[in-house]
Amino acid sequence: MTQPGSLDAPPTSGPLAGLRVIEIGVAMAGPYCAMTLGDFGAEVVKIERVGAGDDSRSWPPHFHGAMGYYYGSANRNKRSVALDLKSPEGAAIARKLIEGADILVDNYRIGALARAGLGWEVLRAANPRLIYCSVSGFGATGPRAEEPANDLFMQAYAGGMSITGEEGGGPVKMGMSVADIGAGMLATIGVMMAVEARHRTGRGQRVETSLLEGQMSMLAHFVTRYFASGEVPGPSGSGALTSPTYRAFRAADDWIVISAFNQRMWRGLCTALERPEWVDDPRFADAALRVANRLELIDLIGAVIATRRVTEWEMLLKSNEVPCCPINRIDKVVAEEQVAARSMVTEIDLPGLGAMRMAGLPVKLSETPAAIGLPPPRLGQHTAEVMRDAGYADAEIEALARRGAIGLDEGWREGDQPRRAG
Repeated sequence: MTQPGSLDAPPTSGPLAGLRVIEIGVAMAGPYCAMTLGDFGAEVVKIERVGAGDDSRSWPPHFHGAMGYYYGSANRNKRSVALDLKSPEGAAIARKLIEGADILVDNYRIGALARAGLGWEVLRAANPRLIYCSVSGFGATGPRAEEPANDLFMQAYAGGMSITGEEGGGPVKMGMSVADIGAGMLATIGVMMAVEARHRTGRGQRVETSLLEGQMSMLAHFVTRYFASGEVPGPSGSGALTSPTYRAFRAADDWIVISAFNQRMWRGLCTALERPEWVDDPRFADAALRVANRLELIDLIGAVIATRRVTEWEMLLKSNEVPCCPINRIDKVVAEEQVAARSMVTEIDLPGLGAMRMAGLPVKLSETPAAIGLPPPRLGQHTAEVMRDAGYADAEIEALARRGAIGLDEGWREGDQPRRAG
């Protein structure tokens, strides 16, 4: 076997071109971080379990009966390598790949990678420039550090579910995977700050975040509200505890959101509702009075809104400069002209299967834009390719596969090497 090699791959024009990332992640938080780095040009290798891969591969529905939707949503722009990290040989391959990388992203339970010989101290000694990003449930320290957590668990534990839902009703989970994706976004920010610091120091560092810390940061104004008032925030339905004119109302045919959050908009709302006398009504004349008489005002506005259709209210409210919007379902959102104008639905080809539609790239850069060059990979699709790049001969690859240390995709001898679009 030759000396440790690099994860060589075709260059891209993205701002992170030249950075090499190893991801050891499952489901959403870690994979979302690594995908974002890949979208902007980093070369990402995803290490998955032999035989099973990322848990989310099996979650239905599937595109063309083969690509799990959840897996596909967080794993574009990556190459897949199947390794058994519980075997000494599989762990050794992972170490070798990480020694040639800039960034490691993982969202395994705290301590799991250390038990495989892939802990921070070991890897930092071998690669001082390594940025080691860990996304966990509770963080790396504290009494619950080694406990597992997931999105639903953390929405409950961190308090988000206690402020979601209708007043007087039961707890409601946020529809989006807000704990997972929030942690993945914060991990991406942390990695980029560590990359910038490395430009000055030449040294890598450990980057840590967690579902708990992500949720606490998102709850920032609820936490400060509690400390300021001593009152425990609760659910406020479609609106906000601080404003009765910032919520959804039922029109004659459907729901509409009104977000009149200042005095100018309050006057415009009263005009649109044909209730000009409310502007100076001593119950509603300023924001504090409207909050004090919140339930009464919600009922009054609701009774008026119920008399006309959503399209009529949109016209009236917008003509009075009051922000408003129907509550779109997903099928409506993906067909919106504005979504198309911002390229927020994109289609990619799954080789041998067909088209896959997914959410587009949310950040636009004028000089070094992101790109989708690689579709979500098949399990172990690039095991042989990456190992060859790292200096392994085909005979070694075959022997390791026979022993179960690695997993190979069909057709590996043909060198299935899809290339990133320019």
